Amino acid sequence: MSSREAFGPNLRRIRVQHGISLEQIAAQTKVSVALWSGLERNDMSRWPTGIFARSYVREYARIVGADPEATVDEFCRCFPQGDRRAERLIRGQAEIVGHPIEYDEKVPAERDRRNGSPPAPKKPQPTGVRRLLDALWGKTSTQGSS
Repeated sequence: MSSREAFGPNLRRIRVQHGISLEQIAAQTKVSVALWSGLERNDMSRWPTGIFARSYVREYARIVGADPEATVDEFCRCFPQGDRRAERLIRGQAEIVGHPIEYDEKVPAERDRRNGSPPAPKKPQPTGVRRLLDALWGKTSTQGSS
């Protein structure tokens, strides 16, 4: 089992060993039981990104008695929940320091930041014939207006 696959189950094991329920964690953090349950199953589909994800993991680790910083480091290594465009940067930095990274989630197509829709298709570039016609039309329209 890879460290990515073991991340959530290891957190669950630590929580159970300390006799802490997900309901207790949810009450202390004001974060839903469903979200914490997802963390323990490695289901990040509903998880926030960036600093919020790291903050939640840090708080979970603190409550269950795990090392918060080591847990956050492991989380970031296995589940880069920040900006997905940073994947190349994360991989590059991991290679530089010789730190293995197990993140291999397929990155979705680029989306428009304003509304989450795919970018608009690019306008087709005019062909040589079209350029010639545009040039001729431009000359005749400017000559006719003088």
